[in-house]
Amino acid sequence: MLSGRRLKKARHEARRQIARAVRELQLLPADTTSQTDDYRAGSEPAKAALTLLRSLEQAQAGDDLAAIENQTKELKYLVDQQVPLWRTSTVREYAEAIVVALVLALIIRTFVIQAFKIPSGSMIPTLRVGDHILVNKFIYGLPGPFLDQKIFSFHKPQRGDIIVFKFPQDTSKDFIKRVVGIPGDTIEVRGLNLLINGHEVAKTMIGAYRYEDSSLEQTGDLYEENLDGHKHQVLYDMQGVRLGDTVKKVPPGQYFCMGDNRDHSNDSRYWGFVPFDFIKGKALIIYFSWPPGQFTRIGHLVR
Repeated sequence: MLSGRRLKKARHEARRQIARAVRELQLLPADTTSQTDDYRAGSEPAKAALTLLRSLEQAQAGDDLAAIENQTKELKYLVDQQVPLWRTSTVREYAEAIVVALVLALIIRTFVIQAFKIPSGSMIPTLRVGDHILVNKFIYGLPGPFLDQKIFSFHKPQRGDIIVFKFPQDTSKDFIKRVVGIPGDTIEVRGLNLLINGHEVAKTMIGAYRYEDSSLEQTGDLYEENLDGHKHQVLYDMQGVRLGDTVKKVPPGQYFCMGDNRDHSNDSRYWGFVPFDFIKGKALIIYFSWPPGQFTRIGHLVR
């Protein structure tokens, strides 16, 4: 079975090289002002190629695998010698591979996975400045070309999801926050307390948390928050100035988002809601982190 497949593949490659040889030989000018006659139709290389072409045509009709493969290689080599470097099959193969790789990378970046870098401390302790993350763009639907509208929608963001989205007040910027409220929710923020539809979100004190942000040492109180069974850490700055109480009803097709660094986050409490079509995707994993002290974070799932 294996030899049969190999013979079929060899015959296919032989036919491809025969067609190429005929095409390239026909394109060679019969008359040239060049100092050499290598490119004339009647030159020795051309004659050798034509002879080998006829021999290969006979071989590929038979079952002699070694003859087919060897003569195919010889014909390919001879034709390569008669065409400009940029038209050789090897160069073409590399060029085709590069083009295919670029197209695949563009498709993957547009529809499947995209990389982002965390620029601020609004998601500390979950994400730090210098973290590089991969975002799943496919999970919430395919983005429409040149439009802020999704073609297909597979899942909707849930409370607790960390999402990347276009900043509603300046769509040239990307923000990353945690979804706290989904369409229809009433969100209340009272000091350290977060309430969803009148029910306080449970949180447990962990302890003090120190970190560096913008070259300044910051200290906060670290809590574990339980958002619909999704447990994650949030940070409150006990020395900071806190926004007054917030009560907002989430409209259809929009989401209320907050940073995990609750007192140092520019989020829905200040500028409102995130439209679904502005959402680029869900954060997946930290694939790189800088400076070197954060290398241990590489490979961590974003939760």
